[in-house]
Amino acid sequence: MTGRILRSTVEGLGQILSGRRSTDELGGPLRIAKVSGEQFSLGWPVLIYFIAGVSINLGFINLLPVPLLDGGHLFFYAIEAIRRRPVAPNVQEWAFRAGLAAILALMVMVTFNDLGAFGLWKALTGS
Repeated sequence: MTGRILRSTVEGLGQILSGRRSTDELGGPLRIAKVSGEQFSLGWPVLIYFIAGVSINLGFINLLPVPLLDGGHLFFYAIEAIRRRPVAPNVQEWAFRAGLAAILALMVMVTFNDLGAFGLWKALTGS
């Protein structure tokens, strides 16, 4: 089951990066909370499966080679193992800054998507 969840996550990321799937489908904590409530209404087993899927997705995302995440640290360790010396501290610093900027931008985007899914933007514009 974990393999299926990971495969669908990788396929979804590939579709988003290639433009075949909209980034509007990405959700953050607000959407996770909303969907959790919907899953709970279907019963405990469905909710537990959903929570497991979210946990597996977060674990996978954390292992991607994005500086600042664990996968980014592993990437720098791999470079160090190949080069037999660490990456220059200023290069690591800038990479971590770029990773932080990317993560913060993603957080803002998914929060914006979440608020749109709840209808906030339509309510504010009166549409």
